[in-house]
Amino acid sequence: MKLLIDGDMIVHRSTVAVEKDTRFLDRYHILFSDFNDAWGVMQSTLSDLTDLAGTDDVLFVFSDPERNWRKELVDETYKADRATSRKPLAYWAVREEIERQYDAIWEPMLEADDLLGIYQTQADPGETCIWSLDKDLKQVPGLHLRDDEIITITKEEADRFHLYQTLAGDVTDGYSGCPGVGKEVARRALESGMKLWPVERELQRGPRKGEIETRWVEVPAETPWKTVLSHYRKAGLAPAEALRQARLAKILRAEDYENGVIKLWVPSKK
Repeated sequence: MKLLIDGDMIVHRSTVAVEKDTRFLDRYHILFSDFNDAWGVMQSTLSDLTDLAGTDDVLFVFSDPERNWRKELVDETYKADRATSRKPLAYWAVREEIERQYDAIWEPMLEADDLLGIYQTQADPGETCIWSLDKDLKQVPGLHLRDDEIITITKEEADRFHLYQTLAGDVTDGYSGCPGVGKEVARRALESGMKLWPVERELQRGPRKGEIETRWVEVPAETPWKTVLSHYRKAGLAPAEALRQARLAKILRAEDYENGVIKLWVPSKK
């Protein structure tokens, strides 16, 4: 079995861990980092991961540092708030050293999450296992090393989690989801198999007597996507916005990427 490692994640965690802030003359602060310390943390983490996975066969997967398909093909404002954020000190030095010493890959326009999803879903079941702390990877079926154990995520669970993310959103990853829908509402909506349907009624008493009020009731949904659309409709948003959010949330799989061409997600009719 090959352990697919989120290279962005392991390098970031290793380099953040060793940054130090020193102060002198009571008012000056200098942030510094030692490459050897960061490299030691990375190798210690890697050793722990390979022990847990029971394999020394590893592949580090990195993001394209310059281009991002979500920004270019879906929404130019994607992760715009990160444009001025800095990488931890020693980040690039550790990444370059990994690329020299280990098997490591990246592809134009792809984030590490996407490349992990593609590699996992193009391999035979059980041949690969993903390690990442990013919950978005729950969209990828197959083996995952999470919380110090190997678990299996089915295709049905992975597909549902994608729609869950479409509803709940993930602000840290650059998409907001459906306004007014939090994690618990999204979970219940998709597990119930129901959608929201508007019902109008005339108020019969009180200061608003005679006014038409819209209530949203639950009815069986034809597909999970219809459930998602109904919540966006209640929020006053068109299906196009739901589709945009779903495409931003989607982690690519093998069928979504062919010869360097990205196929944007479309909802299933089932």
